[in-house]
Amino acid sequence: MRECWGTCSRVLPVIKKPEAHSWITRPWSMARASPVAMHTNTTICQFCCAAGWEESCVPDGTSKVPRTRPSQTCICICCVALGSTQNNTGIPRGSSILFEPERMRQSPMILLVALITGLCSPVVGAHEDPTRPNLLLIVADDMGYGDLGCYGSLQIKTPHLDGLAARGVRCTNGYVSSSVCAPSRAGLMTGRNGARFGFEHNLRRPEHLEAKFAGIPFDEPLLPERLQDLDYRTGLVGKWHLGESLPEHHPMERGFDFFFGMLGGSHAYWPTLEKNHLLRGRDKPTEIRTPYLTDWFTLEALDFIGTEGEQPWFLYLSYNTPHGPMQARDEDLALYAHIKNKTRRTYCAMQHCMDENIGKLMTALEGAGELDNTLIVFISDNGGSVEVSHAVNAPLNGTKGTFFEGGIRIPLIVHWPVQLKQTVYDRPVSSLDVLSTFVTAAGGKPPRPGQRHERKGRKKKNGPIYDSVNLIPYLRGETEGDPHATLFWRMALRGSAVRSGNWKLLRPNSLDPMLFDLSKDVGETQNLIQDHPEIALRLLQELNSWENTLERNPLFISKPSWLGYNRRLYAKKFSRTQPKPEDDEDIWSFGKNKLK
Repeated sequence: MRECWGTCSRVLPVIKKPEAHSWITRPWSMARASPVAMHTNTTICQFCCAAGWEESCVPDGTSKVPRTRPSQTCICICCVALGSTQNNTGIPRGSSILFEPERMRQSPMILLVALITGLCSPVVGAHEDPTRPNLLLIVADDMGYGDLGCYGSLQIKTPHLDGLAARGVRCTNGYVSSSVCAPSRAGLMTGRNGARFGFEHNLRRPEHLEAKFAGIPFDEPLLPERLQDLDYRTGLVGKWHLGESLPEHHPMERGFDFFFGMLGGSHAYWPTLEKNHLLRGRDKPTEIRTPYLTDWFTLEALDFIGTEGEQPWFLYLSYNTPHGPMQARDEDLALYAHIKNKTRRTYCAMQHCMDENIGKLMTALEGAGELDNTLIVFISDNGGSVEVSHAVNAPLNGTKGTFFEGGIRIPLIVHWPVQLKQTVYDRPVSSLDVLSTFVTAAGGKPPRPGQRHERKGRKKKNGPIYDSVNLIPYLRGETEGDPHATLFWRMALRGSAVRSGNWKLLRPNSLDPMLFDLSKDVGETQNLIQDHPEIALRLLQELNSWENTLERNPLFISKPSWLGYNRRLYAKKFSRTQPKPEDDEDIWSFGKNKLK
């Protein structure tokens, strides 16, 4: 801890006064007529206290958006005159102080110092400590690519996510690292393809498998652990699905300060306090706050982001919507009563409810003056389940559980107005990139993609390979080219795939390989392997080389019944608007989506 000149004897009073603001950034106000709220994390030296200036401070630089939790450095007026500054000396981030012109007139000595040093206006460039954003990761569960308005849906009303995309970056080539839930989330939390550490299938624990392996390996550092090291407060609300066999698998043992949700992969939407109850931390909740689970998750998320404290926060809001069981609120079902297919009607209602709840979060953040400088990423954990929940992955072929585009290409929205302009980004990006993007935004140093990194107790040559890329310079247009020249997927006994440029090779187990040109055939309808054998051979070699870099064999595999079902999925061609609507209405528009 650095102290200013003199003995720091008092801290500034905490004045919680969140300030709403418009979408347009503005500098700090220095109006003479009224006190101006400034945010700080500092103490005031004895000299300032003696002079009656314990409530005065000048921010280091100007802030584009007033926030309640910045990490700005503040400077004592007297200390700047003497060439000393204060930094990180204990005031909670979010504390407010008042700069009162009337007080300045009452303290001639301090006024003189201020005039000499030019501190009557904000100081620019003095030990600048850029504001770190809050981090919000919202994950839908089994959501179809074509089931958002901003991705072409004409059937489901999603105004809040559409608005987030309209003000942010909408990625049309967003991918996940697996086509099923748990390994996709393992990649999301580690920045490494789950196949690298044996996490290729949804969790199950065969009799031969030690309990410690029935979850994400303990030697894999997770995103929340990295952010804790950067002084972030971390929370998980919703679905975990990365291990529950041992107490050490619990999210609060893996970097989360707060947890509310379920450890497993699914849950009824009408929760009880009896069997299969939810957890708050490690304990059963004492009451049901609201009947419907999506609403309850949002209440817990609002509580977490509304907690005052000195740290910026990271929230992983992991909705289980629209994963089964198919259960929706009556008021949402009424909005889609015209849809004759009951499963599809329920799916649309569930999706609508999630969008409404995300709108509540955005309203809360905007009201607190935090929305513009909260880095928000929205994704689905994999493609929609066409046969089970009647999701729509249009215009893509395939479904959850396959490596067709419908199983692995997802909506991916990034919103951070102070850093990113509104745009549509059509280069391949991955949910794996969330780790490096968030760590970089938080002021940390992320692992370099494609490079081996030393793990404690191991030689560097045996260290893990990371797949995560910091997307910010790409989304800002500062870095050209593709964030990922090549992307890989594998699920043992079920198949593998590689995308390199616009070419994609699909290698399902027990079926012949398939080759597609995604630039001309995003629906994967034309197998070109006979027309371009040299491209197929090159991609097969790249896929084999990648598989040789994997550090572990699969820790567990799917049940045998799923393997047979998986083969049928690959052999079947799903129409672009599966399930076929029983109504006389369009449910998806290719022209509206303008997918590349």
